[in-house]
Amino acid sequence: MNRRGFLRAVGATGLLLWMQGPAAGTTAEKKTPEELIRQALAGRRLLQFDYHGYARQVEPHALGHATEGHLALLGWQIAGGSRSEPPPGWRTFLLNEVAALKILRETFAPRPDYRPETTKIKPIQAEVAAEPAGKQEDMTLAAARWTARKHA
Repeated sequence: MNRRGFLRAVGATGLLLWMQGPAAGTTAEKKTPEELIRQALAGRRLLQFDYHGYARQVEPHALGHATEGHLALLGWQIAGGSRSEPPPGWRTFLLNEVAALKILRETFAPRPDYRPETTKIKPIQAEVAAEPAGKQEDMTLAAARWTARKHA
């Protein structure tokens, strides 16, 4: 690759990174766990957090109130540890016991066996989106990647 090709590739990469925006959790404003979970539900993004001494990765499906009015997350745990049983599986997490919550870039499709009517969370305040937020943005990113490969 000559210098001109290198500069084009660097420019296209910079454009792609600018379009993606900052990684989740890098902005100056601090969001509450509830706000982060709502954002993850809207974008169908994986969550990572610590709960009862175990690091976990979860596909969030619903946010609402569990027993005694505590805010809770219903999710499909895909990785990490657990006292009760190893993942994968459905879990309910009390938000006041969640630590180090992060939204990951990876997305997921809602589980076909998700049944909001059978959950312990009542009422449900927010659910996983039927279509991820920013689908148009994903198309723009794909176009930018194609352009970067074409000019590399």
